[in-house]
Amino acid sequence: MEEFMVKRVLHFQGRMGLGGAETFMMNLYRKMDRSKVQFDFLIYKDFVSVKDYHKEVEKLGGRIFVVTNPKKNIFKYMLEVNRLLKEEKVDIVHNEVYFGGGINLWLAKINGISKRIAHSHATEDGKGNSFMTRIVRMIFRKLLLANATDLLAVSNEAGESLFGKREYVIVHNGIDLSKYDSPDNVSKKKKLKELGLDNDSFVIGNIGRLESQKNQAFLIDVFVEILRLKKNSKLIIVGEGSLRRSLEKKINDYGLTNSVFLLGERNDIPEILNTLDVFVMTSLYEGLPMVGIEAQASQKKLVLSNKISKETELTSNVTFLSLNSPFSEWARVICSEPFENCFTDALKKYDVAYTLEQMKKVYDI
Repeated sequence: MEEFMVKRVLHFQGRMGLGGAETFMMNLYRKMDRSKVQFDFLIYKDFVSVKDYHKEVEKLGGRIFVVTNPKKNIFKYMLEVNRLLKEEKVDIVHNEVYFGGGINLWLAKINGISKRIAHSHATEDGKGNSFMTRIVRMIFRKLLLANATDLLAVSNEAGESLFGKREYVIVHNGIDLSKYDSPDNVSKKKKLKELGLDNDSFVIGNIGRLESQKNQAFLIDVFVEILRLKKNSKLIIVGEGSLRRSLEKKINDYGLTNSVFLLGERNDIPEILNTLDVFVMTSLYEGLPMVGIEAQASQKKLVLSNKISKETELTSNVTFLSLNSPFSEWARVICSEPFENCFTDALKKYDVAYTLEQMKKVYDI
C-alpha cells in the first residue's frame, strides 16, 4: 500500500545523455524524497545506447521506457506511448520535448492523467521555417496549450517562445553550486596534465552536444583566429553527437589536431571548467543553458552568442556577440582581459535546493 502511494512522474525526454535538461532532472531526482515521488523516463530507440544515467536511474528506483522515435514513425510512437500510459502506473507527466510535446500531453489527458506539465528549455525548435513546418508547429503548439495543466520555463525567452502570452512559472535549471564555487590551482594543474595540456596553455572550452544547434564548427573557425593572437591556445569541446566526424574532419583539414580536442561526454564537468580561461558558446539558439550557469559558478569569463538568452548573464564578465560578427572580432573579445569572474548572489537562485522547493509544489508533494 505504501509503495502504491508513491507518485510516479514520467518525463518525456527522448534521450538520457549528459544534456542540460536531463542533468537538471537528475539533479532534482537525487534530492527528491523518493518515498513520496519517483521519476521514470521515456527515451527513443535511436538513443537507447546513450546510457550515462541509466544505472543511476534504476538504482534510485526509476524506470526507463524505450519507444519508437516519432521522427521515424509518428503513428507507431503514439500507439506505444498510449499503451505505456494505459499499462504502467503514471500519476504525472512532465514533458521536456519542445517540438511535438502536445501529442504527449494529449495522450496523457485521454488516459486520465490529471497533472500534465509542459516545460520549455529552449527558445526555438530548430526545425526550420518552411510552410509545412509552420503549420505543424502551430498545430503542435495549440495541442500542447490545450492539454497542459502546468506551464514551466527555464527563462522568460524560453517561456514566451513556446507559451506566448499564457502564464507560466520560471523554474531555473538548478545545479549543486557547492561543486563549482571553490576552484583551485592544484586541481587545475592535475586536470590539465590528465588532458595532456601544458600549465601555460590558454584554454578555451565549450560544452554541448555535437549537433547543429551548438554550432561548434563556427567556434573552430573562431579558434583559427585565436591562434593568431595567442599561439599557446587550446580548445576543448565536451560532448557527443552526430556531427563528430564532420568536426574531426574540419579539425584535421585545418591542421588543428594538436590544438583542438573533442573529449566526448564527461562526468567531470566541474573539474573541466576549472581548467578553462574562457568558456564560449556559439549556439544558434538556447533557452537558458545550464552549462552557462555552471561556468559562471566556476568563476569563468563567458563569451556567448547573442542567440542565447540574456537571462544567462548572472555575473559581471559575460559578453554576448552576434554570429554575424567576424571571426576576428570573436577572437579579440575571447583573448581580451580580464579573465576573472566572481560568484554573485544572483547565482544562488540556481542552486538545486531552491528549484527543488519549486518542483515539490508543482508535483504537490
